[in-house]
Amino acid sequence: MRILDPATAAAGGALTEDAQLRAGSETARLQARIDQLAAHVQQLEQERASLRWMAGHDELTGLANRRLFHALAPELLRADARSSAVLVLDLNGFKPINDTYGHDAGDEVLCVVARRMAACLGDHLVARFGGDEFAALPRAPRADVPDAWWHEMAGSVSAAIAPPMDVLGHTLSVTASIGVVPAGRSADLPDLLRRADRAMFSAKRHANTIDKAVITWALATESGDHTETYGADTTPVSPPGPTASEMAGACRPGDPVWVHRSGARRAGVVESACEWAALVRYRCPNGAGTMVDTIPTSCLTIRAEADPYLDRKSSTYR
Repeated sequence: MRILDPATAAAGGALTEDAQLRAGSETARLQARIDQLAAHVQQLEQERASLRWMAGHDELTGLANRRLFHALAPELLRADARSSAVLVLDLNGFKPINDTYGHDAGDEVLCVVARRMAACLGDHLVARFGGDEFAALPRAPRADVPDAWWHEMAGSVSAAIAPPMDVLGHTLSVTASIGVVPAGRSADLPDLLRRADRAMFSAKRHANTIDKAVITWALATESGDHTETYGADTTPVSPPGPTASEMAGACRPGDPVWVHRSGARRAGVVESACEWAALVRYRCPNGAGTMVDTIPTSCLTIRAEADPYLDRKSSTYR
């Protein structure tokens, strides 16, 4: 049984024009309220997403912060059969920039370094821990790469950071001291970070010892009993333990070099070079033909062995 209001009853059960207007007005009011509530919910969702992002990211650079790094890294370390490496990085020459040009210039340097690291490492996890300290968790491209696959990665990060940058009308530059710990599939992140941090300070000490801001990176061994320290333009300085080959340093067109990529070395010849990188023609992985690529100088070593094909082709550069 329907109960009609008097106006409706008087009209034989049909809505009067006045009632229709009132009903339409009420419907419009309710729809406006629903739209208002929907907009408010959307705003709250956006604010929640923003707060969630802020909780896990560095406000200055937009990189992941220490909290997000600690949340994501253990799962990445266990993800599949590919090995990983933990990098802890500190900038050489950053404090004088802050002291001389002010914090605005220092902040811009940090943003440039962050962009360069992110571009160099692509989809790998990169974070700013605070100040001029950064961290990264690169992963091997395949499960079957040689153990030293991270050599090229560390060298690429160093080379990406080193070029001069234009900051507030000044040409400024910083380099990196990097601690590297091959992680395998270990999920003990705090221990890996401690060892990488210790290796980074070893690299930092080496940079301070030679009294110039150079690219340095250090490897913490699995036993944690020593590190190997390298400079971009020096012979590696290693505490007791294995030594590395002589670094290429400043390259010139025509120099015979070894290109170290993904743990393997390939014969190459420098076609052109700057302080941080070289355009190198080098052997393809299967030995058939050559390819040309820009390689960080930290991924090159002097080649004493002759390569008849490459060295004959490069004779015009000498």
